[in-house]
Amino acid sequence: MNSKMYEEAVIKGIERANQEMKGNKRKITSKKMVPIAASLCLVGGIGLSQPTVINALKEMGESFNEFSGYLFGGTTEKFQKVATEIGESMTDKDSVITVEEVVLDDNLLLMALTVESEFLKGYEGLNENDFFNLDYRLRVNHRIPEAMNAFRVRKIDEKTGAIIIEADLSTINLKDEVMIELGVNRIARGYNFIEGKWDFKFKVAKLEGTEEFHPNVKTAYEDTSISLNRLMKSSLATTFELEVKGQTVNEVRYQLDQLVVRGSNGYIYDPTFISGNFDEKSKEYSGRLRVDSDMDGLEWLELYPREEIARHVQVDGWTYEIYQTPNKPIFSDEYEKVTRLPNEQELAAGYGLDDVTYYINGQLPTEFKPLTEYISDEVWVNSTEKVTIENVELQNDEVVVTVKIPSTYSERNLARLVLFDETMNDYAAREGQLIVAPKDESQGIYQIKLDAIDTNKMYTIALPLMPETNEEVAPWCLRVPLK
Repeated sequence: MNSKMYEEAVIKGIERANQEMKGNKRKITSKKMVPIAASLCLVGGIGLSQPTVINALKEMGESFNEFSGYLFGGTTEKFQKVATEIGESMTDKDSVITVEEVVLDDNLLLMALTVESEFLKGYEGLNENDFFNLDYRLRVNHRIPEAMNAFRVRKIDEKTGAIIIEADLSTINLKDEVMIELGVNRIARGYNFIEGKWDFKFKVAKLEGTEEFHPNVKTAYEDTSISLNRLMKSSLATTFELEVKGQTVNEVRYQLDQLVVRGSNGYIYDPTFISGNFDEKSKEYSGRLRVDSDMDGLEWLELYPREEIARHVQVDGWTYEIYQTPNKPIFSDEYEKVTRLPNEQELAAGYGLDDVTYYINGQLPTEFKPLTEYISDEVWVNSTEKVTIENVELQNDEVVVTVKIPSTYSERNLARLVLFDETMNDYAAREGQLIVAPKDESQGIYQIKLDAIDTNKMYTIALPLMPETNEEVAPWCLRVPLK
């Protein structure tokens, strides 16, 4: 499906949602309080592969059917079933804002809105996140959420866009029915804006199945204690509350930036930082992290710092990923440089370096062929793991590459996929472009969507290498039983 078909699907879906106004009614259950105990753990393996949930809205119901797959990083039927269609519109200054759909549970709120305004006309940039922004105030059960996200935006046509509002709810004690109050006072693009009043107030039933744990799991790093005091597991996400106390607290805070969560299912999840507080005088830190995945059925979780998800080379103080192309062996310390000047579009989008540089594992590629001939080829991403190219679709406005990745390879590496032609011109994601969407997470199958290319040329496909998989003891580890 090309981008125009995406836009048509979105617009038709929105119109259908507004006409039908179907509200999903769901069985509601209360939170369960589950006391659990601590145990010790060893850590094995590096890399990431998350069946992320947010993959959340991913297809937030029917009105965002096709296009939201890349807006949210994935598609899943699950969110078609749980999103509540609102379809409420407000008009001011000849601009219409519509709350299309909402999904929430005890951890997370996601709202999909569309904006239609003459103010949006004239945007020529390639970064869709710069298409527009909203200034708004949000209350959930009359409380302001402690953390709200940066927007994710999709341009539908020259005067219409879609936007996602996300908020953390893990510190708000929600009842079964939740009051949402959203007030938008400004539609903005850069320093330009129009002011108005677009106020919404509605009730939504939260999703069922939240479990709250108070494990009091503790470990130590040197003379610093690390404890997990609260964990809340819901349909959309799992939130962790950590406390760190001791003289090396700053070092542990740095390690938290490298934290991963491993489940008893073998998956390694990449958490998102929500909020944190640090007291330099008392050497105490408290923070909240969230994994945007459904962890239902897991017997235990482990939290520990990890190494990088991709192999890098350090040159003149800069860090670069090392890329691998299909059907090549791994060379441990051999790579060649490809560089060019940034183009006008990249500079306009905010690219800040003097050049665009790639490092290729071993020698520069010598195999170039039509992209569709790479179907079933393999890219070795370390000495034991490989990514398989399942399919390549050449469409009018885009190229869609479907790959199957091993459980240890990070989905985030897929966003760095690059196509090179025979003269080593590169074709990659634009600034702000969301290009990765899970197709079947349970099988590790993802789709990567790039802008259209010249199909008369020959190409190769390049992905970042990952570190070698090994077993090692992490600096510290928290193991949390869930059963």
